[in-house]
Amino acid sequence: MNSALLLMNSRGLLVNSHSSLVNSLHLLVSSAFTREFTRFTREFAPFTREFTRFTREFSRFTREFGHYIQLVHLFA
Repeated sequence: MNSALLLMNSRGLLVNSHSSLVNSLHLLVSSAFTREFTRFTREFAPFTREFTRFTREFSRFTREFGHYIQLVHLFA
């Protein structure tokens, strides 16, 4: 009876060890992904800022061009 309980406990410990190992692996992968995503975000940030600046400039140009078109129609 005792040996059967020991065998069951050993099997339970083995399953728990395996689960802990799998969880550690998931954490390692998640950590690597987070590190890579952070690096990508840091590298991508200047492009995002530049695109935002370009969009702002283009919006201003479009607005000014619209005013110009209105004047042309007004004096046409």
